Amino acid sequence: MAGNVHATKPFNIRLPIWAVDYIDERAAERGTTKTDVVVEALRSLREGDVEGLMKEGYEEMRETDRRLAEESMAASTTFGDPE
Repeated sequence: MAGNVHATKPFNIRLPIWAVDYIDERAAERGTTKTDVVVEALRSLREGDVEGLMKEGYEEMRETDRRLAEESMAASTTFGDPE
């Protein structure tokens, strides 16, 4: 059942009053459940985390590519670049 994304499990937490009020208002405005509002918020948070990890990965790759290019240019200068 771990792979079933539609399975649910009861989960009790304490939230500040403003958060509960917001969840209630958002659910009423959208005609959905409070659970759906929380799931939507968590999904958005998770997507932001994934995007952040992807950004870090791209930045690391950019730095690696820059270093490799510099090393390649240094090597071609050292050994001569046949034309």
